[in-house]
Amino acid sequence: MILVVGGTGRLGRAVVPLLLAAGHQVRIMARGKSQPFPQKMGDGVELLRGDLGSDADCRQAVAGCTEVVFTASGFGIKDSNPRAVDRDGAIRLVRAAAAAGVRHVVMMSMPGAAADGPIDFLRCKAAAEDAVRSSGMDWTIVRIGALLEQRLEIMRPPLESKGKLPVFGSGSAAVTYTSVRDAAAIVVRALRDPALRNRVIEWGSQTLTANEVTEALLAQAGHGSVQRIPVAAIWLLSVAARPVSPFLARIAGAAVWEDSGAAAFQFGPGRAEFPDMPITGLQQVLEASGASGRPA
Repeated sequence: MILVVGGTGRLGRAVVPLLLAAGHQVRIMARGKSQPFPQKMGDGVELLRGDLGSDADCRQAVAGCTEVVFTASGFGIKDSNPRAVDRDGAIRLVRAAAAAGVRHVVMMSMPGAAADGPIDFLRCKAAAEDAVRSSGMDWTIVRIGALLEQRLEIMRPPLESKGKLPVFGSGSAAVTYTSVRDAAAIVVRALRDPALRNRVIEWGSQTLTANEVTEALLAQAGHGSVQRIPVAAIWLLSVAARPVSPFLARIAGAAVWEDSGAAAFQFGPGRAEFPDMPITGLQQVLEASGASGRPA
């Protein structure tokens, strides 16, 4: 049995079918708040409504499992936060897994994760990484960039409702994205390939600027214009919003961090080691979304 924590989220929903196709039994742990909790997901899938803030829920989730995939994140959820999910929740789950005799944990993380990282999310990811490394279990840390499909979903609503695509700053800073398809594929590979045990791999799909993403979206839509927002205004928002909306504050803070160019990373070495793995770029994601505008 393989436990997928956050299995109803965007990445988890991509991982589960791949595991089932490979013949695995899967248990999904999710709160069922940020995403609808399904009543049934077909044969081979066990659903567990659980909270990473609960020791009892974590123990129940890992019971009988041989491997765990941690895809949950509190960064983009309004009623949660990275400290509760990506740090404390991850550590709680890892400790429960080790106590239950789980053999291998695949932990999703992000390039730049460090105890002294410039944004809180990276510091939370560093704490989770430390937990799996010291757990006594085999582990794989998969550091991915911002999910490409998720970024497109965030950018599209203003274009559809107002004909505007907001761009922070000059839009010229490079950002490395990872497509959901590519992230799910390397997770499944990590579960079966000994070459990915007890190591960190940084996994990207394409490095793009906001201007390049915007141009592609405008070309697909056939209408709209760019609305540029000064970085100084976003920085002020990241500070002013902290007492009233921690969610908005961390989104703004991440935008300022991205504009610095720090969100770009080198993923060539990992790709060279596993050349058979899929590479899904912006144009492929846009083509897959078709007329609906929704990433497949």
